[in-house]
Amino acid sequence: MEIEITRDGSVSLLKPSEEIHFDNYKEVEAILLKEIDEGAKEVVVDLSNVTTLYSMTLGMFNNIASKIAKKGGKFSITNINSDIRRVLKATRLDKLIQIK
Repeated sequence: MEIEITRDGSVSLLKPSEEIHFDNYKEVEAILLKEIDEGAKEVVVDLSNVTTLYSMTLGMFNNIASKIAKKGGKFSITNINSDIRRVLKATRLDKLIQIK
């Protein structure tokens, strides 16, 4: 999977090129954790190329939100569709993850 990464100061914007699913979510998680470890205070994931959130993706997002919060940062997602918004509300992840 290709992930476009744009950095602006302590903000990292990551845009996956395709769905995040069982075969690639660990790769995405590793990249997000690397950004946090390298000093990102805010990590934003652009989901414009993602139409569905799978359970492992939700768990990964929860993990990332917790890790960055412990370091005083924040985790956000942007460009989500209405289905993803419903899933985030139903799982209450919208309380942990900022939606832009």
